[in-house]
Amino acid sequence: MAFAGVSLIVDGELCDQTMAPIDARADRGYHMLVIEGYSRSKDTPPTGEYIKSRPFLVGGHRWRIDYYPNGFDEDDEEFIAVFLVRDEDVEGQEVKAQAVFSFIDQPEFRMSTRVRKCQIPAHRRHGEKQFIRRDTLEASSHLKDDSFIIRCDVVVINAPADASTDKVAGETPPSDMQSHLSNLLLSDEGADITFKVGGQTFPAHRCVLAARSSVFKEQLFGATTVTKSNIVEINDMEAEIFYALLVFIYTDSFPDWDRLEDEEDDESGEEEEGYELADEYAMWLLQLIEAADRYALQRLKLICAEQLVEYTDMDRVADIIVVAERRQCRLLKDSCVELIKSHSSLYTVFTVDSLDQIIRTCSPSVLNELLSKFAT
Repeated sequence: MAFAGVSLIVDGELCDQTMAPIDARADRGYHMLVIEGYSRSKDTPPTGEYIKSRPFLVGGHRWRIDYYPNGFDEDDEEFIAVFLVRDEDVEGQEVKAQAVFSFIDQPEFRMSTRVRKCQIPAHRRHGEKQFIRRDTLEASSHLKDDSFIIRCDVVVINAPADASTDKVAGETPPSDMQSHLSNLLLSDEGADITFKVGGQTFPAHRCVLAARSSVFKEQLFGATTVTKSNIVEINDMEAEIFYALLVFIYTDSFPDWDRLEDEEDDESGEEEEGYELADEYAMWLLQLIEAADRYALQRLKLICAEQLVEYTDMDRVADIIVVAERRQCRLLKDSCVELIKSHSSLYTVFTVDSLDQIIRTCSPSVLNELLSKFAT
């Protein structure tokens, strides 16, 4: 599943967001609804009223989640209800989709056997009126520090190419190249080179790498080729970052961070809290920007930068702005500078020119100390 954004509801209200909806850039995506301050908002809004999530895009359609903290109606007022809603004005056009809601610590509920098919007309909804009883939630491990996270998986289904009854005569079926190349990566069939990264091995295909990355092309086929062996070791990159890079190279779609996080969660056995989850994701994006720039994958680098803008705050700005400067991410750097300028105490100390000099000469930890010192 591709990441399709996070909505944060604190004390019964959706936190303001000014960014455009996150596009999963795929037919499969998931959105997370982070609820903080549950006990302080048990009676707000009342039964029958809901809180809207941020809009998000999956499969070329705009969606939102409607969250009913005190029941969909009087018959179900003891339950929390959640619904997936098409948030777009398209008259009469139905979308074939699959959807499932689960808590963030229920990876078993994300299996394909749990995904329920539905057809969602414009402005219609699909979901669960009785997602969980409130007293059950309050006694469960899902509620931690007065917070919990609901995940919504969405799959938009294309009609099969051979379903002649559903096709208009002469209509060209959608491209399936992406799925074929993805299967090539997963199956290892025909792989002619293996990368060793962080104790893991990744079989790959020289021609695919060279076609997508000028850096790989020079390394694998150039006049000054340094890679003559069929095994290449990369010692300065984490395994999950390299695999994410391969996923983008083969599919041209944004890598599935959720899959990697599920593996980590299985090992630790601990549920990620809302802010910690966002912090992990931001650091993952930073590493992926570095890797994308290293292998001249400019589109991946730009996608990461666009997403990382949403996670820029005073706790992360030092790490982000240093990477943005080093990897020449103008969008990301400008976002960080605007954040620093929004703190009047910082703006009186750092001019844009002096900040540029500090960024070029300081490590993130030193910059963080400077920002913390003058932010108060």
